[in-house]
Amino acid sequence: NVEMEGLEAGQWARDITKVKDGKWIFRDRNAELKLGDKIYFWTYVIKNGLGYRQDNGEWTVEEFVNEDGSPVDPSNVPQPRPTPPPTQPTYRPTIPTQRPTQPPKCQTSATVVAGRSPVCKGSLVFSEDFERTSLRDLNSWTAETKFPEEPDYPFNVYIPDNTISFDDGALVITPILTESVHHEGFLTESLDLSNRCTGQLSTTECRREASGAQILPPVISGKITTKHRFGFKYGKVEVRAKLPAGSWIIPEINLEPTENVYGSLRYESGMMRVAFARGNPSLAKKLYGGPVLSDSDPFRSMMMKEKIGIDNWNKDYHNYTLVWKPDGLQLLVDGEQYGNINPGEGFFSSAREHAVPHASNWLRGTVMAPLDETFYLSLGLRVGGVHDFADDIPDKPWRNRASKAMLDFWKHKNSWFPTWVHTDLRVDYIRVYAL
Repeated sequence: NVEMEGLEAGQWARDITKVKDGKWIFRDRNAELKLGDKIYFWTYVIKNGLGYRQDNGEWTVEEFVNEDGSPVDPSNVPQPRPTPPPTQPTYRPTIPTQRPTQPPKCQTSATVVAGRSPVCKGSLVFSEDFERTSLRDLNSWTAETKFPEEPDYPFNVYIPDNTISFDDGALVITPILTESVHHEGFLTESLDLSNRCTGQLSTTECRREASGAQILPPVISGKITTKHRFGFKYGKVEVRAKLPAGSWIIPEINLEPTENVYGSLRYESGMMRVAFARGNPSLAKKLYGGPVLSDSDPFRSMMMKEKIGIDNWNKDYHNYTLVWKPDGLQLLVDGEQYGNINPGEGFFSSAREHAVPHASNWLRGTVMAPLDETFYLSLGLRVGGVHDFADDIPDKPWRNRASKAMLDFWKHKNSWFPTWVHTDLRVDYIRVYAL
């Protein structure tokens, strides 16, 4: 009911990149409209590199219809609001016929995209809808093939075979038991990934040999990243995903540092979690998001924000958003903000108070250090590890500081494997917008 001035963003501003049922659709189920309400709009379409613009759009709400197109009973329709006389004639929107125009004037954003010239405020700088049939078709992503190690030492190895697939326009990452791919007793043998390893060659990231209690990872999982294809600094990340269920399973929907400017150990260069909820039935109502700036608690979890759901977060798809700005972070789920992180005088100050050994590394950066460098997107799934599950969690089969942690986890397979029913991480899309 408020006219826009020129090409301002308005109440809704969306880049629609995916066709549904032959139409370009934006839907907001939380919007409340009444008869007589006026919607003012403008559209800008890019086709074959040319821009087509339609200005001064106006549409009046005259009736409501159900999902199937049938009219809503007028007695159940919200009453119209009193509105001032229109200042211009109402018209039905038509397909624009004007000649191609230049894009609206660009206002440079604080967002920086690696390898690109300055980007415009609010523009879509990265989009992946996973309308693919194989990994080879993912031009912006690389699948990890490696043994993940410090600082969290999870109980899985990343191998894309049989763990990464696509289903109905969604990325699907599924954990499987290592012995189901090889044979019973394989965990006491060796596994060499050197011929396609994405880790550091000639290290235990690429080759492992079991020895005594140090068995091979009992789980195989998947992970993809944009490390070599897309990196950015500051922006809004939106992910629509269904989180995995199952005891000791962890989703990885993260931003990771491209260059490790402040150090490569113990999260010296930071990591940002867009969405994180443990898969255990007793823990899955707690959603977390925010930065990880140390390998161990209490500072590891100090900056994370929490939202307790009515139901487990892994029951359905949700929209998870991280807004990364030069002066802080915001976390949202399904459009509702649940966290705001302000660095204050700098993350260094609070880290020093908690005796984080690498805090001094951040003094050469801004107040956002180490979160003031280029990061890339990562999507994956991992299991267990020595930092994400506290030792006081009931029925936990291992201790974080125990030398036999992974073996103890495997020995208690009968306690956790029955919970592995809906273990998939499913990602419908991921998008990055400039600030």
